[in-house]
Amino acid sequence: MEELGPPTGSHGWRQRIDNMLSFFRSAASRITSRTGHPVQHKNELPPTAPPSPALKIAGYTLVLMDPDGQVVFTKEWDSGGVFEFRARQHLWVFCRFTNHSKREAEISEYEIELMGEDGAVVQRFSDSFGDSVIVPPGETKRFPAEWRM
Repeated sequence: MEELGPPTGSHGWRQRIDNMLSFFRSAASRITSRTGHPVQHKNELPPTAPPSPALKIAGYTLVLMDPDGQVVFTKEWDSGGVFEFRARQHLWVFCRFTNHSKREAEISEYEIELMGEDGAVVQRFSDSFGDSVIVPPGETKRFPAEWRM
């Protein structure tokens, strides 16, 4: 009769290596439980953060300011109903201002604010110009804002 020795095929070596890896992983987890520091294994996925809550948007406001920082125009719009702005979404808001006065309007910065259901500002976008923008009587200027969650 022939004596069977240790397996010589690739399957035998893989099994031995898997057994050794299991041994080291269990030893590492026991050490971790004593020290309190987590050890992440190669095959484990990192813990995921809980998704950020959605912002409930009910409207938006445009605020225009002159070079002295004084508010020269403000207007609020309804968004047509409350909507949820969630992670991985992209929101563009375009507001426009038409100068209905008989003189030029000088604008050096603007803010567009997203408003919640209670009327509080949820997010704010602002931009200032190097040189003031002059809006002649009867002309319209558009102001964009962009948000990403």
